[in-house]
Amino acid sequence: MRHGNGLRKLGRTSSHRLAMLRNMTVSLLRHEEIRTTLPKAKELRRVVEPMMTLGMHVLCAATIAS
Repeated sequence: MRHGNGLRKLGRTSSHRLAMLRNMTVSLLRHEEIRTTLPKAKELRRVVEPMMTLGMHVLCAATIAS
């Protein structure tokens, strides 16, 4: 079953969509705030939250090791 798999199309080709999400992710992580539409923001959340979680785990591991 493919329930929950795949991203919203957002009216773009797959390469354009992935590039847009990549650019939005970098902007969000650099500036901590971006202006975008609600569907794009909801889709971006699915990409960014796992990255932030991984970053927190690395940060915690570095803190424990020091």
